[in-house]
Amino acid sequence: MRMAWWVAVLSAAARLYSLPRALEIVAGNKKESARAKANEDDLARAIDLLLAADFFIFTPVCWKRAAVLHRYLSRSGISTRIIFGVRNESGGKVAGHAWLEREGHPILENTPPEYVVTYSFP
Repeated sequence: MRMAWWVAVLSAAARLYSLPRALEIVAGNKKESARAKANEDDLARAIDLLLAADFFIFTPVCWKRAAVLHRYLSRSGISTRIIFGVRNESGGKVAGHAWLEREGHPILENTPPEYVVTYSFP
């Protein structure tokens, strides 16, 4: 339920503010202590299940996944960065993706992201 709340907050904040400000709102205060340590794979599975509902604001969008996971991993003492990137696809299309990195390496991705980094948070 808390993850659903943060997806809703992120969705609303992204419509009202710039992306960096929306991400700041969801990331919260870094000084807040973790209530309990959580396994990063369990957190990823939980947000993936929530976004797989593919209804209303709960859609499988990578930047929502990355932002909410960033919040929960931070609360569990795991420092990450949200990375946004783009790449050229066939037919002249451009594809974008957002993912998390820890210590400069992508985490919780099925395949290593091969994108040109355009923005990172924080």
